[in-house]
Amino acid sequence: MNKVILSIYLIVFFISCVDKNNYIRDVYVNIEIPINQPEYSDLDAIGNTIFITGGVKGILIYHSNVNDYRAFDRNCSYEPSSDCAFIDSVNSTIASCSCCTSMFLIDQDGIPANGPALLPLKEYRTTLSGGILKIKN
Repeated sequence: MNKVILSIYLIVFFISCVDKNNYIRDVYVNIEIPINQPEYSDLDAIGNTIFITGGVKGILIYHSNVNDYRAFDRNCSYEPSSDCAFIDSVNSTIASCSCCTSMFLIDQDGIPANGPALLPLKEYRTTLSGGILKIKN
């Protein structure tokens, strides 16, 4: 009986020690982008990426196929509550966080490719209709 009580106590103790701020926050995202406008011309070519405001620490938009765009939150999934935990560069299909050196494959659901991050980037839903790219969660 004492072992059961001790086990329950230890489980409760360890659960209470988990950092509840160590996740990417859920924020409302409902953005419409007229991709035919000059300020979004970098998205014309397949494989290009731009950063826009929105989400937790900004949004990364990747033109993955002819009419297919992917949108990820720039908040890095490794210690996301840290001030420096955000995607600050993209080289081809690899998004990088210089804070923790994690790298993510944005052409493969934002999965981690290198670094301490184990979780993928948070992805938002995208739809393209009439030259308007809608990004929502």
